[in-house]
Amino acid sequence: MGLFSKKTKELVYDAANCRQKKEIMRQMWNEAVPDGDTYEIIHACQTDSKFEKGLIFDTNTTTYYHYIVGYRRSDSKIGMVQVDRDLTQHTEPFYVDMNAVEGVSYNAKLKHAWLLYRKNYGAYGEKFDISDSGSKTIAGIADMVQEEEREKFLDFLEELRNRLEIEGHKQERWKR
Repeated sequence: MGLFSKKTKELVYDAANCRQKKEIMRQMWNEAVPDGDTYEIIHACQTDSKFEKGLIFDTNTTTYYHYIVGYRRSDSKIGMVQVDRDLTQHTEPFYVDMNAVEGVSYNAKLKHAWLLYRKNYGAYGEKFDISDSGSKTIAGIADMVQEEEREKFLDFLEELRNRLEIEGHKQERWKR
């Protein structure tokens, strides 16, 4: 190790609390989505940043949105249910328009996955932050480690990506 190299820190989290939160997420998903047991689920986060220039101070506000993302391999269906940080409330499900998806991308360093919509659709796509969070997290849901779920989701996205490539849609680089 050199003088300026940094040693990566192990993520500190409570495994029992993590399992309990995953069970709560499954219950919330099944409550919100009919035939919810047919979906595999993963927690994802999306952020929205807003910069305002002021007279004296500039402000930058970041809003975090937490989702339970459900996906089904049989028909390549993806749904999202927004939840609060405490996992006590949820919204009605929102389903991704799979006919509009033309691209799938993943950044392994940031653990961000994208579903890119076709041009002139009205939205760029869906971005999923599927990284882990430990006990001391400030913005995310604490104790949310999902290595196994992330690998299954990435396998699903690779299958989707291969299907889109066969249909003639050019894909960006894919690196896991």
